[in-house]
Amino acid sequence: MKTIVIGTNHAGTTAVRTLRRLDKNMEITTYDQNDNISFLGCGIALWVRGEVKDPNGLFYASPEILESENINVKMQHQWIGLDAKKKTIRVKNLKTGEEFDDNYDKLVIASGTWPIFPPIEGIDLEGVQICKNFHHAKVIKAANDNPAIKKVAVVGAGYIGVELVDAFVANNKKVSLIDIADRIMPVYYDSEFTGLVEETMKEKGVNLALGQKVVKFEGKNGKVNKVITDKGEIAVDYVVFSVGVIPQTALLKGVIDLDERGAIKTNEFMQSSNKDIYAVGDCAQVYNCSMKKDTQIALATTAVRTGILAAANIVQGNKLKSPGFTGANGIEVFGWKMASVGISMEACKRFGLDVEEVMFKDSDRPEFMSTYKDVWIKIIWEKKSRRIIGAQVASVNNHTEVMYMFALAIQKGLTIDELPLVDIFFLPHFNKPYNFITLASLQVLGLNYFEK
Repeated sequence: MKTIVIGTNHAGTTAVRTLRRLDKNMEITTYDQNDNISFLGCGIALWVRGEVKDPNGLFYASPEILESENINVKMQHQWIGLDAKKKTIRVKNLKTGEEFDDNYDKLVIASGTWPIFPPIEGIDLEGVQICKNFHHAKVIKAANDNPAIKKVAVVGAGYIGVELVDAFVANNKKVSLIDIADRIMPVYYDSEFTGLVEETMKEKGVNLALGQKVVKFEGKNGKVNKVITDKGEIAVDYVVFSVGVIPQTALLKGVIDLDERGAIKTNEFMQSSNKDIYAVGDCAQVYNCSMKKDTQIALATTAVRTGILAAANIVQGNKLKSPGFTGANGIEVFGWKMASVGISMEACKRFGLDVEEVMFKDSDRPEFMSTYKDVWIKIIWEKKSRRIIGAQVASVNNHTEVMYMFALAIQKGLTIDELPLVDIFFLPHFNKPYNFITLASLQVLGLNYFEK
């Protein structure tokens, strides 16, 4: 059998390595238009900030490593066509310009996403930079290290944008954060959590230009020097534009089923509507356990697991079903350590879900200890079934790992009434006899053990 994997980042790298571990004899070829693989994009801000000194550490695999595992690696090769009936792909060698066809028995699409770059006037000025890959990160790192660049605007208040604001502030830049939304990170957190970070950002001097739409970039001598929004203008020396991504699936229109955003529809085996074409990573839909429907969950951890699923099912004949995904994620910015899983309360309202929530704050360790910090937690559940469908946590201490438990709880259908009975250990070094998770769920049952 011959399997071709298109795209060699998180999902593609995992897919080819899993294929090889499960089948020592399979012919495996992977194509990628980039000149590197397996770049940890979540480490970009750490490198820009200076926390990561050697960017080579952000690569966990290389073409040489894959080739040593008897995987055919074709870098700087762009996928330009597909004939599903003949089971061939068309590829262009970006170094030589040569075009050729390659045949497959099974095809894995791991083409990922690309930043949205709308036709805003002036967006092509020098100093307006998108952020996705290693080469983008290298340019942004150089800008942060450049003392001549003093005023920076970040457009897009999602994870990448907020992390980069933190990195720029750490290097004493004057930073503005612009977003059409009225608060930061609205996809993953409700206002009780984003408000904590926003307050710290203001204390650090960040200009939060939220609820504003960018209408134009202005420049001088071809270089950006102003961001014009629908509410005013902001002087800048540099701009990072990061407002979201879209799946790279244009070549698949009319070939396999796509959703309205272009994400590839898949079944529980990561198989597309064509039985010989699988799809993994950010370009594909997965089953969302919280919403009980297929959605796109563009996270590296989701990508890796879909790569494992597709590879196992190609080799073993569709035997490993997906347990579904919860979108577990985390971030550390401006001293806050936060994580979320499932769906937020704001999203529940947007989708018309009938849910309830508990918001709870407590010390993370007994007050008799020499040090302790506040921790905030929110838990969301379906009103009728009582099953947990979302959770969020925040503290200046690290309690993000509790989201692992909530991810499993959502996958397994745990109810809010069962949550107080989860066997959570106690040791004063780490938590309270009834820690913040147990106390929050007991509050739902009307058992207010936390009252003095």
